[in-house]
Amino acid sequence: MRRGRLLVLVALLFLGVALVAYLVLQGGIGTPVTPAEPTAEPRDATIVIAAQDIPRGAEIPIDAVMTSAYPSDMLVTGDGGMITDLNLVVGRYARMRIARGLPITSNMVTDKAGELLDVGSDAAIAIPEGLTAIAIPISRLSSVAYALREGDQVDVLVSLLVADYDAEFQTLLPNISAVLYGIDGPLTGRICDLVTSPTPGIYVCVANSDRPIGRAETDVTTGELLYMIPREDQRPRLVTQRVIQQATVLHVGTFPLQDEIYQPTYVSPEEGGQATEQTVTTVSKPPDIITLIVEPQQALALNYFMKAGIDIVLTLRAPNDTKQTETTSVSLEYLFNNYNITVPSKPAFGLQPRLDRIIPPVLPNDSSTAPAQ
Repeated sequence: MRRGRLLVLVALLFLGVALVAYLVLQGGIGTPVTPAEPTAEPRDATIVIAAQDIPRGAEIPIDAVMTSAYPSDMLVTGDGGMITDLNLVVGRYARMRIARGLPITSNMVTDKAGELLDVGSDAAIAIPEGLTAIAIPISRLSSVAYALREGDQVDVLVSLLVADYDAEFQTLLPNISAVLYGIDGPLTGRICDLVTSPTPGIYVCVANSDRPIGRAETDVTTGELLYMIPREDQRPRLVTQRVIQQATVLHVGTFPLQDEIYQPTYVSPEEGGQATEQTVTTVSKPPDIITLIVEPQQALALNYFMKAGIDIVLTLRAPNDTKQTETTSVSLEYLFNNYNITVPSKPAFGLQPRLDRIIPPVLPNDSSTAPAQ
């Protein structure tokens, strides 16, 4: 029994020695493996890349591009392939926005200005589906002192003058009315009632549903019957209201045109071979227009306000303010009733010279004769 176990142990020992000898011969144990060094990729070709960001539609100057080494076996040639000569890029136009460091291919440039690869404006991408953009005029007072920026949320206020019209004539009331006379006096179906004047045979028209130009009144002092005629045209009434909430500012000012997008500073040699940099001085003017993202029906309303010459004012909201609130139209009656404004009495004294309008203060920055700071 013991002899059998001994034979098994000897056999196992023999197999282990044979396995170690095989692995040594194959280099698996005791022989260090040296990793193969990577073969350097030959960069034996030259391509043209953008040295700076080039806007879509811009003419490409010499300082906007450069050449760079590139592996020849990765070079893409043919239609739409990489460009290897600077002369095939400089002076041409970018059909798309080319980021700095990007290889320039033949389909990225064109000889014809305005032949763009991406159709449509960049501004249209920022408009959510179902909404639309419309531009309206602004001033320093109507645009929160030029504080508005792209992405701001604004409310739109309008102020307008309202007057009474004759529905049929579409003219200001009161109407100028007359009485029709026949041979024997006023005709049947006369326009308005008649009041006999002190002079026999003379008649005047008094107020009725047709609202003629005057009305008959009895003088409280003398008891005489008088005919009152307005001394001036009807005065319109001012009312103001918020009409749009949470409109988004798409852009402040005029969008740049294609030839205004890219204006590089060129370096040109003067006499003597010295290169000097030409500095371009630009004068910025305050914006006079703003583009808002609104609902289509709101765009129609804004278009009507502009065409009618109605005053438009924008108010600025907090970035995360989504609260919708109701407002009440403000008129002269509303102000007197809600802000405890007292109707002035009629004293026996007044200001001299006569004051017919409120004189607002003149702001120094708005005065053309303001002293230089």
